[in-house]
Amino acid sequence: MRSHTSGLARDLEVVEVLSSAEAFTLGGLGVNRVSELTGRDKGQISRVLGTLAATGLVDRDPKTRKYSLGHRFYSLSMRTREAHLALQAESRLSELVAQTQETAHLNVLRGGRVLTIKTIVAADAVRRSGWDGVLSNAGITASGRAMLAGLTDSEIELWWQEHALDDPLPILSIDLPKPAEPINPKTRRAKKPARSLKAFMALLQETRDLGYALSDEFQSGIVDAAAPVRDSSNLVVAALSVGASKDRIGDQTDQLGQLVSAAALRLSVDLGAPIVGPA
Repeated sequence: MRSHTSGLARDLEVVEVLSSAEAFTLGGLGVNRVSELTGRDKGQISRVLGTLAATGLVDRDPKTRKYSLGHRFYSLSMRTREAHLALQAESRLSELVAQTQETAHLNVLRGGRVLTIKTIVAADAVRRSGWDGVLSNAGITASGRAMLAGLTDSEIELWWQEHALDDPLPILSIDLPKPAEPINPKTRRAKKPARSLKAFMALLQETRDLGYALSDEFQSGIVDAAAPVRDSSNLVVAALSVGASKDRIGDQTDQLGQLVSAAALRLSVDLGAPIVGPA
């Protein structure tokens, strides 16, 4: 057992580096590269990696001598409440993909970020795989707003004071396919970023009124719709979301929001949420 959390924090820094896209793409990282990325001494990094490898938290390829996250992380992750929630949500996500023909996500709120814990990819979707484990800015995502709207006004104010000035994660930009034929009818536009607590509260109040949130700020050319998921204590524990190309969805953003809201409601019922009125 360690007597100081600083040692554990330094070990976790190494683990974070090994969980990066670079490590995944290259099949692991060597001691020199981990040393470069952390700015720490190679001898120290070698000792840390050796200790982590002995516990199964990292694996070392005997040929390349590269380190990657180990099997024990998978074993531990499958015992988390996020893993249980993802398992419960899988069928509802699949239903949502079938209805919308778009990729669907299950997300949870972690401080000022939204963490994607389960993704079901649609066959012709703009948004492909690789989202699980991704962190996003909660304030500009539909999922973040859907979950924050479940807090009280005083809780939202505290959240704003603590996280509104968090370092922003990059907004994603992607190449969209050729525009599909837009579908007509009326709806409201996706909202722009809130620059003040008052404006943010107004966005969250609209989310409460509608039962879903819309955002076009997170990913260029994409409109996201998200709705809150509640557990047996009636607390918001997650959000379902779908992202659709603006060209593909046309003016039917509200219809998309309603489909996501209905799917989130069904998942809430699955989790034992006390739904009042027709579900």
